[in-house]
Amino acid sequence: MSEADGGPGEGADEEDGKGAGGGPPDAPGGGTGRGGWAHRLALPRFEPTPLGLIAIGLAAMFATLLVIQAALGTFRPGGPADEPSAPPATGTPPEGTARILVVGDSIVQGSSGDFTWRYRLWRHLERSGVDADLVGPNDDMLDVNTGRPGDDRYADPDFDTDHAGVWGATTEEAAAALGEYVAEYDPHYLLFMAGANDFAEGSTPAWALEAVRDAVTTARVADGDVQIVLGQVTPVAGTGRDEELNDKARTFNEGLEELAAELSGPVPVTVARTAEGYDPESDNWDTTHPNARGELKIAAAFADALADPLRLGEPYRRPLPDVAVGPRQAPEVEVEDEGGGEVRLSWEPVPGATRYEVRQRRVRPDPDDEVALPAQVAGGDGETRTATVDRLLSGAEYEFTVRPYKGDDAGHGSDPARVEVDPDPPGAPDRLRISGADGDAPELVWEEAEGAGHYEVLRREMECRGPSPPPSPSEPSGSPDQDGSEEEPECDPVDDEGPGEGDGWSTAAIVDDGTSWPLPEVRDGGYEYAVRSHRDYVAGGYSGTVEYTG
Repeated sequence: MSEADGGPGEGADEEDGKGAGGGPPDAPGGGTGRGGWAHRLALPRFEPTPLGLIAIGLAAMFATLLVIQAALGTFRPGGPADEPSAPPATGTPPEGTARILVVGDSIVQGSSGDFTWRYRLWRHLERSGVDADLVGPNDDMLDVNTGRPGDDRYADPDFDTDHAGVWGATTEEAAAALGEYVAEYDPHYLLFMAGANDFAEGSTPAWALEAVRDAVTTARVADGDVQIVLGQVTPVAGTGRDEELNDKARTFNEGLEELAAELSGPVPVTVARTAEGYDPESDNWDTTHPNARGELKIAAAFADALADPLRLGEPYRRPLPDVAVGPRQAPEVEVEDEGGGEVRLSWEPVPGATRYEVRQRRVRPDPDDEVALPAQVAGGDGETRTATVDRLLSGAEYEFTVRPYKGDDAGHGSDPARVEVDPDPPGAPDRLRISGADGDAPELVWEEAEGAGHYEVLRREMECRGPSPPPSPSEPSGSPDQDGSEEEPECDPVDDEGPGEGDGWSTAAIVDDGTSWPLPEVRDGGYEYAVRSHRDYVAGGYSGTVEYTG
């Protein structure tokens, strides 16, 4: 992959290692492009394990102690009422492998064809010399076209894909099994990012912040040494509720800073400022979910928070590299001539594509500019994608490309597929003749040729000799040559060859409608005529010839 692809080289590769670099049905951002925001998938019922039950019990006991402390005030055995505040807490990187649990909603999980911000963070940590082990119960994404989980078609699957993200989860739902996860996977770091679905469903920032508080409390009960990074909610665009939702997100993000400061102790809780500099118009592929640019910004924010104050790895280098968006895989297109001016294109779906655009260009004759066809092909659920293009000109060679889109983000287009359209020639006109008896105007008439769209009338001048010279005065009067009438010239064909073989033939007319043509008046001499069938750019056969001297 090139720099623009989000693959090796500069771009996301410089920071990520290998890569520089409508929403799903019943999911946020449904449809292709920018659509609904509040639809969520049903979440699986959580069945805690024995470890999870212990963690939940400890969390409840800890919460009770917090209530008692709030009621009685802080216990001080004596001394001055005010003491100097403690210095800000800093992290303690583990020796050896750093286990990282990433918990959240669809922005954590990702969907078909994504790199995901988890990938970009993992690559950055790898380049920073950190041996990172991402942990969690899941390793999949959502299938963007079927709305079902279990999709493993990452843009680059060569990274640690484990996580605890669930598409559609609220903060409360994302934290539901957190105690069990912390107890089971024993992470050194917990990265938590959720809240978008809370606001889509009408919840308040205060409610979401309380759910985050509960999540931190539960994690700390399960492991008091786990170091926590809370991600801000990123803005949305095109939901029809942008002002409301983004206002809630801003209030939540401001409260998140205060909450982190409140909960931080000997082991810090810090915030990844994922919303800073985030532009949903260019950083989301639909209303809500990050494209490659958005993934990079989210990963950089978490990397910065891990580096300072948690002292794991290095901050993400600025400015952030420019990365390509849209599906990374180009379709492989086959094209077949169907006859009658139609061709059929087919290709296998590529990961992450929610729709496809077909582009067309005439290569010869009379080359034209490439244009996008108005009809688009839906992403589909794994079946071969097809498109039929009609009203093409017979005998012309066309070039087609197919470009995949994820929402509004265009990906890599296919290599051009070329085809000559309907090249078989029409038949030859039959029974060429001259009509116009009984004083009617003379016409050239022929029978319709199978497959012809129009006809070419051809003619060439005949070789004519004038009438015999007048008699001399010595000739007796009343001879047969002196009856007072004008003699017709004597005309013969130039040769015995028709059009295509003989000399002197030229086009007299093009007949687009019908099978006749009015003959012009001939004053002197005569002409041979023939007719050839055509269909667009395909030339057919010739008729026989007829002679006309007027």
